Amino acid sequence: MRFLDSLENFLTNEVETQPGDGIIVAYSGGADSTALLWGLKRLQSKMESRLVAAHLDHALDEGSATRAAQAAAQAEELAVPFHHSRRTTPMLTAGGLGLEAEAREGRYRFLEELRERLGFQWIATAHHRDDQAETVLLRMRFGSGPFGLGGIQRRRGAVIRPLLDESRAALRQALRTNGLKWTEDPTNADLRRPRNRIRHRVLGPSGHADALQRSLGRVAIRATGARHATDRTFEMVLEPKQRNEGLSVEKKSLLQLPPGLLGHALSYLHRRAEIPYPPSKAAVSELARQLANDRGIGCDCGESWRWEGRQKQVILCRTTPETPLFTYTLKLPGELEVEELSLFFRMRLSSVHPWMFSTSPRRAALALPLGTGERVTIRNRRPGDRLRPFGWNRSCRLKDLLINRQVPRPHRSRLPLLCCGDEIAWVPGVTINERYRIASEREVWVAEIVDPEALR
Repeated sequence: MRFLDSLENFLTNEVETQPGDGIIVAYSGGADSTALLWGLKRLQSKMESRLVAAHLDHALDEGSATRAAQAAAQAEELAVPFHHSRRTTPMLTAGGLGLEAEAREGRYRFLEELRERLGFQWIATAHHRDDQAETVLLRMRFGSGPFGLGGIQRRRGAVIRPLLDESRAALRQALRTNGLKWTEDPTNADLRRPRNRIRHRVLGPSGHADALQRSLGRVAIRATGARHATDRTFEMVLEPKQRNEGLSVEKKSLLQLPPGLLGHALSYLHRRAEIPYPPSKAAVSELARQLANDRGIGCDCGESWRWEGRQKQVILCRTTPETPLFTYTLKLPGELEVEELSLFFRMRLSSVHPWMFSTSPRRAALALPLGTGERVTIRNRRPGDRLRPFGWNRSCRLKDLLINRQVPRPHRSRLPLLCCGDEIAWVPGVTINERYRIASEREVWVAEIVDPEALR
């Protein structure tokens, strides 16, 4: 089928997945995500990939639990492991996000948490050509610039969208042809939602919907190309530097920009710092005023980030305070809750398995010289911490290692370090101590970071 060929081409040539890569499918049980899950399952053996389906029930309507059960049954029918969580979504967040935006943010948080826990590489969503057209029209309605008109990106970090070239109609036809069922979400017919109004009243009735979708898709591609071109230019002109605090640029570089480009430049720097949203118009205006006055610079720009002046530098830094110091003692084997991080830390004995020789952000196998009943320490970092990273022949400061590995500063105090005596044995997501690497051992200690949801 052309659909499977297109999917395989995306995974092989655009994303360049490798044998053994893990893919989480954001699975609602609807037609689009069912087509994606079925397609990836058909290709699983050929691609040598690991595959799971993940469903988050937002509990927004009475039928959500029923749809979650149906999604689980459909995943079982396709012989794909199923992960499910039920998390209520508040009507509004403190930041003023609406219900749909908050649900979307919660969904991606859940998927990323699961990806880290499983040690998978990719999160695949079933956004398709119709979704892209609707998104571009919505962005036009709100007067978006090139970044907004770029619509849904084919890849952003670990998130991939393999179906953006496929239409909703083509996906449903593929399901019918292969005798597959799906679940309809009644909220998709709710015309109080702007996206649904565009879907049913603008694109739906049009006799030229297919041509319009393709045209809007080309708008997205060209807008994305324009943004990439301007980003490359901003990179050369501003030469941003990664610092302990965040991202810095020379003050004179910002002052030399034409006034109309300052907002675009700041939006680029936000993306460079992996901040989800661009600065508000008010923040851009205030920073422009402070730059022109040639005095002190201090300006909040959203999402707990702010601009600060340091001599000739302007620094984009996070304002969130560091996690308080914590220390726990864990008797082996066993588990404990790290309340400051809202997670559980588990230690168990295990025979040696192949996964133990590859990196994983949430688990590690260590040749610790400890027996049952002995203890380890779980704590966050302290001044002067040192260790010998995996593969190194010397020790180094933990602070220097975290900077070198580009661990964001706010995350550094949130790393639950596993310590054996006075030595750091494991820095999750970064390295294990060379002293505790597996050699000829038949049995090793496995350390795991577990989200509370996984224990329910």
